[in-house]
Amino acid sequence: MILEICANSYQSAMNAQKAGAHRIELCTELSVGGITPSFGLLKKVMAALTIPVHVLIRPRSGNFHVF
Repeated sequence: MILEICANSYQSAMNAQKAGAHRIELCTELSVGGITPSFGLLKKVMAALTIPVHVLIRPRSGNFHVF
């Protein structure tokens, strides 16, 4: 089984790796369902972790509407 942890900061990503996660999903603003992290956070996390980093791509909070 693969353990993927949703991390919303540099520290939570480091904690996930130390706790044995196989990979992380990086995002920010979990209180609104998660949005795409900044490029700076992504660079910092990817430079520090040895496990794969998947990035949530969601440019804004809120619902999605199909017209």
